[in-house]
Amino acid sequence: MGTRRDFVVQGAALAGALALPQAASAAPDKIGIAIGEDPSTLDQSASWTGVDYQIAENYGEFLVQRTPAGELKPGLASAWKVAPDGKLIEFTLRKDVKFHSGDPFTAKDVLFSFERGRVKSSTSKTRLASVERIEAVGDYGVKVFFKAPDVTFIPNRGGVMMVSKAYFDRVGEDAFAKQPVGTGPYKLVRYASGESLDLERFAGYWGDKPKIAEARFFFIPEDTTRVAKLKAGEVDLINACPYSAVKDLESRKDFKLVKLPVDHPTMSVVFATQNPKTPWHDRRVRLAMAYAVNTDAIIKNVLGGIPNHWVFLAPHELGYDPALKHYPYDPAKSRALLAEAGYSNGFDLKLYYATTGRVQMNAQLAEAIAAYFEAVGIRTRLVGEEWLAYRSRYNASRKPTAEYVALFTHGRAGSPDPTYNVSLFFGKDGPISTYANADLDQLNADAKATVDDAKRAELIRKEVRLIQEDVPSFPIYNNVTVYAMKSNVVFKPTLKYNLDLTLVKDMSFA
Repeated sequence: MGTRRDFVVQGAALAGALALPQAASAAPDKIGIAIGEDPSTLDQSASWTGVDYQIAENYGEFLVQRTPAGELKPGLASAWKVAPDGKLIEFTLRKDVKFHSGDPFTAKDVLFSFERGRVKSSTSKTRLASVERIEAVGDYGVKVFFKAPDVTFIPNRGGVMMVSKAYFDRVGEDAFAKQPVGTGPYKLVRYASGESLDLERFAGYWGDKPKIAEARFFFIPEDTTRVAKLKAGEVDLINACPYSAVKDLESRKDFKLVKLPVDHPTMSVVFATQNPKTPWHDRRVRLAMAYAVNTDAIIKNVLGGIPNHWVFLAPHELGYDPALKHYPYDPAKSRALLAEAGYSNGFDLKLYYATTGRVQMNAQLAEAIAAYFEAVGIRTRLVGEEWLAYRSRYNASRKPTAEYVALFTHGRAGSPDPTYNVSLFFGKDGPISTYANADLDQLNADAKATVDDAKRAELIRKEVRLIQEDVPSFPIYNNVTVYAMKSNVVFKPTLKYNLDLTLVKDMSFA
């Protein structure tokens, strides 16, 4: 295998064949899609951001799948059986599956995928934290043993996306990461960083054959540019259509929009709470900042009234607590709390946010929040960063010395299981957490190990109340992803896992 540059050059033939954007309307089996950012990795084992999965789930698959209605169904595992004590799950694997490399999918690949996922991806490590060991049973059987029952494992689709051990052994780490193969309905054939990525239908796919033969994802961070490309006919579909463009596009006969109430991420103001030298180390300051922001007004006046606004969980989720209320907009109480904490004259704050990428209208949102902070005496300087730099800074904010407050795509509602988001975003060892609370960690561990739904729901409600009371973050809105597309595109996006995936297999032309 060659270098990444070789890989890009090798894909040039497909780039010409697609001839996008011009061919998108002329050829009904080729489609152009604009999304807001590059993936941070192509390697399914290392996927951890939303856009990573948005791309990788076109060519990678899990042991367990979900139906469009969100129900669990067999994926690369044709069946599974959970032991009565919940500490063993036995998977039976499909025998008719091949990777894009031509290698058969076997139990060796499952063991390898689990081992590699634990090392390569912080989110995969979290999903697999309860796994004690895994054993192959012949070529098409796997036993997964758990330290304690983990009722989140199957809803998380059996841990990680599957990758080929035989292919990895042939090509090595670098080539594998640059040119991964999966078992999905599409294979990755070209990637040009900062520009685009091409997929091609996999003739050897084990499942239903998709209608679209070739797809190109364009990486266009600017909201207005994505919309302009759609209006000009240069792409067929855009993800994360900015809320500000919705009314205009809805009024045009050439386009149609689909709104998907994903609920994840919950756009939130997030605090790095562990540094005692910061004002927001004091809970009273965090609570004051929550009282300072009129989230209802922001949703109505800045975001067009489109997003949802849950306190923590959505009404359909296990552990939802209807008695839990939002922090009310109360600037007088905010000022009083600041004075009580010793900040009657306010303080200086840097508020970080992503200028471009996965989430639309972030700059406008940051400006509105800053204005509310200023009104109670918090002198706010906005620091906008492009997506990858922003994520790198966020990762660094987990250090105990961090002085950090950010507008961040946090995890509250919209998870396959609420305890999973608590682990990721609020757990002491969570890979995306800036918070630590031993009581919360114990509640979460107990909830994960509890099989009875009524008892689990009560434990989850206790977790949520603890987070709500301590204010490690406060929510602004819950994501409703808007897909805008040409009128001849047929696409009914469905919530898979807790992400707004853009799956080409679900697309066709009328």
